[in-house]
Amino acid sequence: MKPAPFTYHRPAAVVEAAELLHDLEDAKVLAGGQSLLPIMNMRLAEPSHLVDITRIAELRATSVDDAGARYGAATTHMMIEDQLVPDVTDGLLPHAAAGIGYRAIRTRGTVGGSLAHSDSSAEWPTVMSALDAAVHAVSTRGRRRIPVRELLIGFFSTTLDADELIVAVEVPRLSPGTTWGMYKMARKPGEFAESLAVALRRPDGDELWLGAARDTPVRLRHTETVIADRPAPEITVADLADAVGADTGSEGHSRQLHAVATLRALRAAEREASHV
Repeated sequence: MKPAPFTYHRPAAVVEAAELLHDLEDAKVLAGGQSLLPIMNMRLAEPSHLVDITRIAELRATSVDDAGARYGAATTHMMIEDQLVPDVTDGLLPHAAAGIGYRAIRTRGTVGGSLAHSDSSAEWPTVMSALDAAVHAVSTRGRRRIPVRELLIGFFSTTLDADELIVAVEVPRLSPGTTWGMYKMARKPGEFAESLAVALRRPDGDELWLGAARDTPVRLRHTETVIADRPAPEITVADLADAVGADTGSEGHSRQLHAVATLRALRAAEREASHV
């Protein structure tokens, strides 16, 4: 299938892109196009205008300081996977990027586009929520910083206004002594997750996040209390199942799936700790 007719725009600067989004009726931002274009081909979306931001050099730039890194929104998954940009997460970002789709998708897909798409079964919404990352958005009204945990409000839904553009993703450094684990369950490599768990084990406590359980990533607060101060080898799926079910509202096979993913993320974090 082919998309409905649209007008194509390719601005050279952020201010130009913001003006286009403000002035045009029914415009969509095109970055990697790995989600938007298939949806358009199936006629599930029929925007009148596409604003292609890949020409804007600022959106591929990265800056790093003591607090963390700021990645341009058009930074591709491949750039993170291959560490062509600095990593401030001790390997979590490259690990997550390597599990996204296939190499061709990672070469085109972007971190800003994934967050704007807001699919909780994708890697970046859950990973960036766990890291307490934030996006920087621009419109003709100015700029604003939005924590990812506040950006994602539902399946394919964010707090971005229709004329706003994500220009950067701000990722804090992991605090000293923190180890991470991530586990993705999918039917085969390259597919979206059926369950996606991220575990951060910090000296002052654990933090657990789960994707693909609800329409936005879920922090497993009740599960965190169950595992508090317990080494991963002593934790079993049976220990986690009821807590994960309470945190996510899942039951039966789905609850078991999420409990297994959470446990494997915890064990991966424990292995990371043994290498420190």
